[in-house]
Amino acid sequence: GSSICPRAFSSVATCRLLCNPIKNMQLQRQRSFDTSIVQAFSPEIAKMPSLGEPLHVIQTLDCDTRGQLERMRRDYASFRLGAARGMKGELTSISLADTDVNSSSSVGSDLSARADSDYEGDQSLHAESFQAVPPPPPCASFLPPRRNSKSRWAPHLSSCQCSETHDEYHTFPPASFSDRTVKVSYVSTASVASGGDPLLLRTVLETTPKPKGRDSFSSVHVVAPPEKQSPEVAEPLVACLCKAATVEGVELHVHRLPERGCAADATAMEEYEAIFQTASSAILAKADRASLLLYVGWEDHAKDSYAALIGMLPFRGISTALLTQRSAHGDLLHHATPSGVFQVNGRDAGRMGMFPVHAIFGALTSCTMIDNVQVWKPVDLTKSGLDKNPVAEQLPFKIGGLVLPMIMHNAAYSEALKALGAAVRSHFADDRSFFPIVSCGESCDALGYGQDVLDSMGESGFLFTHKSGETYKRYDNYGSSELFTSISNARAQGRTPVIIAVGGGVNGNSIGLIAAVTGADFVEVPTTPMHFNDATTSAKKAFSLVVDDKILSKNIIGAFYLPKLVFCVNEMLLTSSFANIHATIGESTKTMNMLGMAGSSTGASDYHNILGASEFASNTISIIRTVGGFDRLARFVSTPAFARVKGQVLQLGSQIKQLRDSTRGTVASAKLSGLMADRRNKMRELREQFHAMPDNDKSSIKEFLTVVNREIVAAKAMFLAYSDPFEKYRALLFEYAHTLGHGVEAFANGLYARCQNSGIPVPESALRLHGQCVGMAVLWAGHMSFNLGLLEGTGLQLHQALGYLFNRHGGFSFKPLRDLCDAAGVCKAEFCEGVLSVVRRDNKRGYVASADPAKSVDQLVSGRPGKMMKSDDINAELRYLVEVDEEWQHNVLCRAFDGEFDKVADLVDGQLVFVSSGVACQSSSETVADLIYEMLVRMYSGR
Repeated sequence: GSSICPRAFSSVATCRLLCNPIKNMQLQRQRSFDTSIVQAFSPEIAKMPSLGEPLHVIQTLDCDTRGQLERMRRDYASFRLGAARGMKGELTSISLADTDVNSSSSVGSDLSARADSDYEGDQSLHAESFQAVPPPPPCASFLPPRRNSKSRWAPHLSSCQCSETHDEYHTFPPASFSDRTVKVSYVSTASVASGGDPLLLRTVLETTPKPKGRDSFSSVHVVAPPEKQSPEVAEPLVACLCKAATVEGVELHVHRLPERGCAADATAMEEYEAIFQTASSAILAKADRASLLLYVGWEDHAKDSYAALIGMLPFRGISTALLTQRSAHGDLLHHATPSGVFQVNGRDAGRMGMFPVHAIFGALTSCTMIDNVQVWKPVDLTKSGLDKNPVAEQLPFKIGGLVLPMIMHNAAYSEALKALGAAVRSHFADDRSFFPIVSCGESCDALGYGQDVLDSMGESGFLFTHKSGETYKRYDNYGSSELFTSISNARAQGRTPVIIAVGGGVNGNSIGLIAAVTGADFVEVPTTPMHFNDATTSAKKAFSLVVDDKILSKNIIGAFYLPKLVFCVNEMLLTSSFANIHATIGESTKTMNMLGMAGSSTGASDYHNILGASEFASNTISIIRTVGGFDRLARFVSTPAFARVKGQVLQLGSQIKQLRDSTRGTVASAKLSGLMADRRNKMRELREQFHAMPDNDKSSIKEFLTVVNREIVAAKAMFLAYSDPFEKYRALLFEYAHTLGHGVEAFANGLYARCQNSGIPVPESALRLHGQCVGMAVLWAGHMSFNLGLLEGTGLQLHQALGYLFNRHGGFSFKPLRDLCDAAGVCKAEFCEGVLSVVRRDNKRGYVASADPAKSVDQLVSGRPGKMMKSDDINAELRYLVEVDEEWQHNVLCRAFDGEFDKVADLVDGQLVFVSSGVACQSSSETVADLIYEMLVRMYSGR
């Protein structure tokens, strides 16, 4: 009807009334939002404030009206969300249910929780309603004590004083939340076996599930074998599809698999190249989450596995359909290449129900294969006693409801390595042996960490080393015949291949993707703080798109895959570089500005729509109160004594690598053993420099590393635990400042290569890692918010202060890059265009449709740290995305090039000010941090 009582909005009866139009749209294959349905809410809504208004706008209303409006707002958002995205029929199912009109179940809250989770793949969430009841207290093992007064912390639930506790923030999903199923449908299409027919393309387009929020595909990308490979089967199908696309006006691209990858005797390396070359080709042709990847199989249906492997790689997702010539259905949920090295098993718990093939078409009878995802079995810490070890601290973390063991081991280096080896061995003690494959980059290998971890496993294995750096975060740097042979041989011997990532985030992300495409078990041993708290706390594993040593797009080729264990040997963090330490805090300034004091009542209101957030939400702002430890660590790794011994270690590592490579496959020589012993002694000397520091300095450094790891891990868990494990909706918030950050990072890496080719030295002060680029971009994003009138006064001052506080060592100043640009002849215009060319290929594009090519999607803070700007577009609002003009981005890049953001936070006459970098500060960083913290607390408390 045209008039519905607002009090009925949370009832099933109302959902039944509203769902009939949705059902009709689904039957007509039109899933876009039908604006006429909104009229069903009038005239009641017309009398009340806008449903799109932020929560704080309506808090002046009386309690009854506010509660009524909030219930309407939630239910309307759930309904609108379901209409816009299709909701996989959940709303329609409710409309068909024979439910009592007077049912009191909280359907609005239920649907909103489901909508925010919205798993891609199947990921069918079970039918239980997410009742807004007081959740059980968190497990005691997930409540690590905060010993220092500056870092004391307790979960939000332990001191909750919120007036509203029946929102998603305070609501836990049912125990069955992590139970998932995976399915795929086989659609009988006789013409696939006979070259196709004029309706084949239309059948595929109409039958294959659409991307969320769309009623059609924006483009079709056909993957087919070389023309000579299958002239009688595949080529007629390709010709049929191309002709139909021309007739129907469908944008269609054809990507040919490499010839050797299609050969019957293709090696694992040739299979690997076929998979990644084709995926890269599709992405370069602008395939994205709104596209359809259509794989044309041929007589050798074993190569159908390429459909799953290529389809899983466009990182932000793509719908994949397969035309198959197989003579029997077989197992539609498991695909493996003929070599057996590359495989995708939809039942693998580490994939969390994500399966890349959405529909299969062939001449056999129609069927749907559905199965339960296997039970998640990470490393059990109790088997090796780690759960009771006082020096092994387990951090609270979950993804998609699955517990991921994360350990910070505070014992001496050798003791911590023994504990790591014991934990991994205990995981395989019951029923099978394992084959460890340790992956590390050049720097980590030179320090000996890779070999030490391999030795700790107590099993024969393989040390895989490769080039380091963002420019080498690409598939050709991680593809190795020797690596793939070791995986194949291990399986042939009945041993489980376990890939162990030792090093920084680039290595962890990249080799994690190798684990995903091979189906190997995966363990991460981070050697930098940012790898531990940022990279490992995400299931996404990805390569960048790099052509001719130029980064075209960051992290755009990837998959989601969980490690069985994350184990941090804290003494490894002491060898982090000056740039790595700044990269860690750069990413942290992003998190502090986007989340603020998320564990407070105000923070709970800001993020009321994050399911189960109260289990992990904490005070990220407490990181600034450990700035003294950050300063001491930055000075420690910059001392001449530290640099001298570390240089000696790296030199020994280089000699070891040369000798090791020349004697690979033979018995280790006495010279090699001697060099390795010398390196171990030098590494002990390096660690002793830290232990010889005054106790206060050591304590403050440990506190900084502990707090930054705890708070950032908790912040990630707040979103990934239940609300958005695949980082496609709310968790995209962690991309704040990454649009320009990725752009300047790619530009900087190109600049370094240009200087190297021209013989121009690149000083260490000019090196900018990923987190540093993000830290700089946080300041630029703050200025964009200021230009738009979103941030001003104290809110703007505090936003910028969170970055400027940590710039006393120049790690976020642009001047060193500017000096390098001047030396290489790079002008301001070339810099801006170099950054913006990467922004135009940003991997968040495609989430929000824009008719204006001069606009891109980004995220901005509004009002104060911890409060993000929202959009009127439902798909954008789900992701905290907003459209920004390229002109705004160009403006801040010009200002950065001129050094406008090269500043430091200081106190002058008791007032917070920003002074030019390099100018002597009047106050200590700790004193400045205390004032910033107090100002933030006052702002959050409304004082």
